Amino acid sequence: MSRFNETAKNWDAHPRRLLQAEKIFNAIEKKVKLNKTMHVLDIGTGTGLLLMHFITKVKKITGIDNSEGMLQILKEKAEKTHVDNIDFLLFDADKDNLSENRYDLAVSSMTFHHIENIENFLKKIRKSLKSGGKICIGDLETEDGSFHSNPDESIKHLGFDKNKFAEKMKKAGFKNISVETVFEVKKPEKKYPIFLAYGEK
Repeated sequence: MSRFNETAKNWDAHPRRLLQAEKIFNAIEKKVKLNKTMHVLDIGTGTGLLLMHFITKVKKITGIDNSEGMLQILKEKAEKTHVDNIDFLLFDADKDNLSENRYDLAVSSMTFHHIENIENFLKKIRKSLKSGGKICIGDLETEDGSFHSNPDESIKHLGFDKNKFAEKMKKAGFKNISVETVFEVKKPEKKYPIFLAYGEK
């Protein structure tokens, strides 16, 4: 968490992060028909790079994150742009619980490899969704540890095998699951595939 508090102020200055959020949003929009009645949960919202794509397309977005520094930047962005349909909550995925039967859609961009107990958290998300609610998670496919230039203890998984991630979603109770590669992050040394995992309650 301290790492993210320290990097929060300069987080949005990296073009790759902006592009990642945009690509993941585009993949979500292809899977889910967004509308003005929806309440969306953005998991690991950070400075709101993914969240901000939803503001004109849904009724409300709740962003959760375990970094106060990141949420402060998001709060400032919302105030500057006079956005009034978002709220945010300091939240630890491995310890805290979500409100049940509240959200129409849960989304996430590049957060799950920072979460220790994936299956347990997926169960929490499923409970937080309304009947027929959907989940869309964008994250790294299995990588060799070179994706992060300064790895630390916040990284719990070196990406995920798509089939194994689908199994975790199935065990958590989701149905109509798909886990598909949607784009690649291009770095000087190599490319890193990103998947979008989709499921329904």
